[in-house]
Amino acid sequence: MSIRDNDFKVSIITPLFNVKNYFEETFSSVISQTYKNFEWIIVDDISTDGSYELAKKLSLHDERIILLKLSEKGGPAKARNLGLKTASGRYITFLDSDDLLDANYLEEQVAFMKENGPLITASYRRLAAKTTTDFMVPKISTYKMILNGNNLSCLTTMYDRYVIGENYFPEDFSKAEDYVFWLNILKKGYVAKGNQKILASYRILPKSRSKGKMKQLRIMYHTYHKILGINWLASCYHVVRWAIYGLKKYRHVK
Repeated sequence: MSIRDNDFKVSIITPLFNVKNYFEETFSSVISQTYKNFEWIIVDDISTDGSYELAKKLSLHDERIILLKLSEKGGPAKARNLGLKTASGRYITFLDSDDLLDANYLEEQVAFMKENGPLITASYRRLAAKTTTDFMVPKISTYKMILNGNNLSCLTTMYDRYVIGENYFPEDFSKAEDYVFWLNILKKGYVAKGNQKILASYRILPKSRSKGKMKQLRIMYHTYHKILGINWLASCYHVVRWAIYGLKKYRHVK
């Protein structure tokens, strides 16, 4: 591998927790990537269903895979942060342990990054119990735009660490930590460019949407007011806009 090729190495970071029934399919989607210059950092969050043992078995013969294990349960934020501290790639992307990448995901995203970086996202399909629907990302996402609804998923968003620098998920905040992560990057003045190609599949399990609506609203108010430091009135406004955005985003997902 040339030095020039190594400049575009991708680090994929996956928090692993109790997904034994789905992980082998996720594993295959990563190993099948047409773009080969990547490392995959899998961080187990004290799985109890054999997920860690399965990941260890599957990864034995691929040196690109780094399998880590938290010393105590810490949630996805802590797992992703350990992955970020371990990563050696220029480009950072995330993948939950039950989601799927299309075989050309990395190839298409790296090419798009070179033209549109340092922060990009891509469209994806949503696999629910009764429906498969596409989510098309906007061509541009800014801090002010995603305050009213998050277009940036951990599944298809990638950034150039050489430009944006080191960023970490808030570990003392157990809900919407990925939302805060992207907001903190965009708040610096970056704009996320949207790749219109559908390049991955987001698996919506029953537990993915099990939280009560009032609980979700309280979490979002706390996010805006306490975490982001927005005044209470503006926080209420953003909660309402966020709720409307969510209803529109998932209206055809069943």
